[in-house]
Parts: sequence; structure tokens; C-alpha cells
Amino acid sequence: MTTGLDDLMDFAARVTREAGDLTLRHFGRVSVQRKVDGSEVTAADLAAEAHIRAAVADAFPADGVMGEEDVELPSRSGRRWIIDPIDGTRSFASGVPLYSVLLTLEVEGRPVLGCAHFPGVGHTLVAGTGAGAWVDGQPARVSACDELAAARVVTSGLEYWRDNATEVMRAGFQRLVDATRFARTWGDGFGYYLVATGRAEIMCDPICGQYWDYAPFQVIMAEAGGRLSRAGGSPLGAQTDALATNALLHDRAAAVLLGS
Repeated sequence: MTTGLDDLMDFAARVTREAGDLTLRHFGRVSVQRKVDGSEVTAADLAAEAHIRAAVADAFPADGVMGEEDVELPSRSGRRWIIDPIDGTRSFASGVPLYSVLLTLEVEGRPVLGCAHFPGVGHTLVAGTGAGAWVDGQPARVSACDELAAARVVTSGLEYWRDNATEVMRAGFQRLVDATRFARTWGDGFGYYLVATGRAEIMCDPICGQYWDYAPFQVIMAEAGGRLSRAGGSPLGAQTDALATNALLHDRAAAVLLGS
């Protein structure tokens, strides 16, 4: 890298906070439009992504950029930034502050930095491979809970279990709810934040969205001491199921989900 990882983490935290400030100007009074693929987009998504793209172009002009809302720019440096300007657009459009601005840095195709800023609650979670996970300057760490019955479960939305899950996974999610302390729909990026900071033990969804939705959490969960994979243990991919845990409960949660 031409810039140290700590400096890149500072850069990611700064530009996502700035982009988050732009989203707050629209918060509570947004007009939602539909993209060609049927997903939702707002003017805040476009403004936030444009800001991050401009910041990357100014600071690292040779770096590539891939974002949800605009064309991909090829890399000349071996590095690429992945942008999700608003993760949790349904929450954002509903005036619910549990949404995030996500930014990932890849080096030679491998994620090495992940950042999630939550404008509505004022927290920034950033991690770098080998550099730890940090929330607002303090270490971020998963919980030490090792009893499934005491675990707190989060998910993104019950409609995903209705519309996108298999019968096996739907039944497994109900078993997981029955086996744990409680379940809430504090999901999307916020759910991963809760697990990475020890506020919940398990985050699971039957569908994880596109690469920009989960890419930063591959770094964040590992550096915070957690695990992130598909329920069967294989790596995440676009539109696959996702299971993030404090690591201690990963295998047991997966077994409940899969009925094994």
C-alpha cells in the first residue's frame, strides 16, 4: 500500500461520516424511486456515493471504485473501494435511523478494510486486517456468551424469511428463535454492528444482498473476534444466506438453522 492501513482506516471513517451527514439532510423527508432491478433508491443514496467517489478520486486517483449507484471505475493501483451509500434504504426511507454508509477497501481483490458509519445514531465502526476493529476510537469486540439459550438474535426483516428463504431455512430460523433468549429485526448493517460490538450474538439472514452489502463485515467480524459465513460454513456470495456470530456459538447456531 502507498498509504498505511491506519491512515486508510482514518480516511474511510472520515469520508463515510461526511457522506452520512449528507444523508441526514434528507432523513425524514425522502422520496423513494425504483431502479430497473426493482430495488429502492433515494437522492441521499446518490449524494452519499458521489461524495465518497470524489474523495477517493482526490486522495487516491489510481484506485478503482465499485458502488451500488454508479459505474465501476477500473483500478490502476491494485486497490478498489466498494461503496454502499445507504445500507438499509427501507429503514432510511421510513424515518428509522438504523441505516449505514458502508465502505470497503480491497487490495488485489481481497478485502482488507471495512467501515460502517451509522449517521442516525452517530457511531462509526472500522476495521483493518491485522489492525483490529474500532468503534468511535474504542476497541470493538464480540461478546463472550457461550450459551445458546442466552444468545440475542437479530435479522434484517421477516419478509426476507417469507419471500427468500427455503422451507428448511424458515423452519431453522424458528428453531433458532425458540432456542435463544430473544430475536429482533435490528438488521442490515446495524445487525452486524450489534454482533461486532457485543450487543447481540447472532445475526442471520436468508439473503445477504450484493457484495457491497456484506463486504466490509468480512473484515470487521474477523477483527472483532467473530465469524461470518453461510450457514453451511462456505463463504458468502451475492444473494446467499448469511450467518454472523461471536464465533463461540457459530457452529451451534448453524446446526440449528440447518437442522443438523
